[in-house]
Amino acid sequence: MRFLLEEIERYEKRIKRIKENPDPTKPKSNVLLYELERDLRKSQLEALKSGKYFATGLYPAALLKAMGFEVLDPIMAADRTSGPRACTYMNQVRSMNLPEQVCDRTTIYIPMILNGDFPKPHFIVASNWECECIPLSGMALARQLEIPIYYVDVSFEADSETLGYVTDQFREMIEFAERKFPGIKYNEERLIEFQEIDKAYYEVWREIYEMRKKKPCPMEGREAFREPRAPSLYHNPIKALEYLKAYRDDLNEMVAKGVGAVKEEKLRVMWAVSGPFFADPFKFLEERGVSIPYWHIGEGSRYSGARYPFYRDETEYGRKLSPLEDEARMFNCSAWGGLGKRWIEDTLFLCKDLSVDALIYYQLWGCTVTVNLGKIVADELEKQLGIPTLLVEGRCLDQESFDQRELEEKLADFVDMCLAMKGIPS
Repeated sequence: MRFLLEEIERYEKRIKRIKENPDPTKPKSNVLLYELERDLRKSQLEALKSGKYFATGLYPAALLKAMGFEVLDPIMAADRTSGPRACTYMNQVRSMNLPEQVCDRTTIYIPMILNGDFPKPHFIVASNWECECIPLSGMALARQLEIPIYYVDVSFEADSETLGYVTDQFREMIEFAERKFPGIKYNEERLIEFQEIDKAYYEVWREIYEMRKKKPCPMEGREAFREPRAPSLYHNPIKALEYLKAYRDDLNEMVAKGVGAVKEEKLRVMWAVSGPFFADPFKFLEERGVSIPYWHIGEGSRYSGARYPFYRDETEYGRKLSPLEDEARMFNCSAWGGLGKRWIEDTLFLCKDLSVDALIYYQLWGCTVTVNLGKIVADELEKQLGIPTLLVEGRCLDQESFDQRELEEKLADFVDMCLAMKGIPS
């Protein structure tokens, strides 16, 4: 389990460094975040040693946890292999005759598991709630290692009928898992406990979302470019909630002092889809007075409460939902699994709500959902809001095709154009 051991060691070093020599320019809550990530890997290592069942594929992970599974996060784990390690895995993907043109974060985790670098799941839940490449990779892994798999089909539109459709599949999935794995048993009370913690977490995310509107924006681009990870994913969900509250307090302190991520905020730019995990284009932009208040990744607008409500809301479907229906709610509205219209409308809403001046849309290689939508999104933003868009192609993990100078030149030219449009000297 090389990945787990390396992650534990890496976070131990970060925690030690912060405690011995804290950086006043960084959020004080970072130490809690690193402890949380370290403890997640420790818990996975212990679960592996004790022979517990691992499952993957449902985010948020509340339902799998309520069934008694230990939860794996192979896609998010793959995100942390960027650089030479990711290139090595990609070469292995090619040698296995798997398609290399698809999003690299959705295929790299396959050799990670086959090599024994990351735990093998005992149960995989695939779903078109996510981008199409993720369930396809899950099915490929399940077939190769003979892992039981269940596919959850999510409809294009979210309404009462499709909510019932997803809920019925969850019930069937529970029955399937209980038959396959001795000791696995759905516990509704446990589900409610996880949902309450996740709900409290999303409420804090909502507060943080509102702070993103502040000028200057208190959040650094690198902080904005972090995928939300629900507490139910972690071994200690309460600590995950404590971390987010501490991070909110850090941002509140910056807002109170009028401190922003950049010395002089000249532009507010929203980043969309993905980006090069092995590089930091945000720092390059911030040095030019550009703040990045938000990273638009589709389901993020559900977690932040920006456009869609979450657990316990009774307005979305006109009634109180059962715990299992409430879980289906989180799946029944995702830009990754829905129509392109939803992605476009979400982007328009966020750009307007956050008062951004421009959009940088990262056309991730092999992203079947978002690549072709890039030009449509750009045209609609220009037409409806007068906002320019920079379309940038690239991968998120495999950096063999990455040219940093080329990217920075494109970013610099785009920033200069946006500043000129606002009549601000570059």
